[in-house]
Amino acid sequence: MVRDRWYVVLETGELPRKGALGVVRFGRRLAFWRDEAGTLRCVDDDCPHRGAALSQGRIVDGCLECPYHGFRFDEKGQCTHIPAHGQDRPIPKAMRTRAWPVREDQGFVWLWLGEHREQLPPLPFFDDLREGYAWAGATDDWDTDWTRAMETQLDFTHLPFVHQDSIGKKVPHRLEVDTQVDGDRMLIRYDPETYDAKDFLVEVRNPGLWRNQLTPGVWGFLAFVPVREGQCRVYLRFYQNKLTLPVLGTLFSALSNLYNLKVLNEDKVVALTQEPRKTWLRMGETLLPSDRPIIAFRRWLDTQPHLED
Repeated sequence: MVRDRWYVVLETGELPRKGALGVVRFGRRLAFWRDEAGTLRCVDDDCPHRGAALSQGRIVDGCLECPYHGFRFDEKGQCTHIPAHGQDRPIPKAMRTRAWPVREDQGFVWLWLGEHREQLPPLPFFDDLREGYAWAGATDDWDTDWTRAMETQLDFTHLPFVHQDSIGKKVPHRLEVDTQVDGDRMLIRYDPETYDAKDFLVEVRNPGLWRNQLTPGVWGFLAFVPVREGQCRVYLRFYQNKLTLPVLGTLFSALSNLYNLKVLNEDKVVALTQEPRKTWLRMGETLLPSDRPIIAFRRWLDTQPHLED
C-alpha cells in the first residue's frame, strides 16, 4: 500500500451507534469506536496481550476494553488499565496497539495510512462535489485487488465490447485517450480525432478515488478500498445537480445509481477472471498506446513509498 495518504475505509453509516466495529482494511484488523465526546477513534484490532479482537469488547470511559482480560486502550493505543495488576503496579509502555488518525467527511470515514504528523494534509475529496449536489450510494465487494479494480475504470478500449449493451454502444473500436498526470491527480479525456465526446472527463485522485463526468453537473464516483491483497470494496455514488430537492434529489440519484451498478458489474465479471489479481508496473502484460491511463497509474504506484518500506 502507498503510505502517507488518506484512504476511504468506510461509510459513516456502517459505524454502530454503540460499541465498536471491527473490519479488515489493508490486510490489517482495525477497530473503530467513539470516545465520550463522540470523536471517532481507530486502533489495530489486536490486543497486545493475547491477540484477542478489541472490537468485541466494551467502551468504558471512552476507552476500548478487551473482552478477554479487561485491558483498556485509549485513542493513542496505549493501555490505561490492567485489572489483574490492581491499582498500584505500573502499566508497561509496551502494552499498546497501533493507533491510526481518522476523520469523517462527506459520509465517509478516512484513515491516514502512514506515520503521525503534527499537521496532516487535507482530505483528497473533489471539492466541487461538496455542495449543490444530491447523491446516492451503493457498495460492492470484489474478489480482486484494488489495483485491478481501479484499472477497470482506466481501460477505455474495452467499452464497445464489455459494455456493448450499455455505455459502450456509441464508442468506436479505434480509440485514443489523453492522460495528464499532476502529482496524485490524473485527468483523462478522449482524443477527439478518434471519439468526439466533449463533456467526457475522468479524474483520479490516487490512491483509490475516481470520478467520471457523464454530462455537466452529473458525475459517477467510485472509491476503491483495499481490504486485503486480492480483495477490495467499492463504494459507488451518483452525484447530480439537476434535481436537488430534499428526498426527491436523493431518490433520483438512487434510481440512476441502479444503472451504474449494472455497468460496474459488467466490469466486475471480467476483472474477476484476470490473473494475477494484483497489478504492478512490470508484470508481463503487453500494453499498447491506448493503455496510457493504465501505464500512468502503474508508474505512479511504482514511484510511491509503500507501507512496508
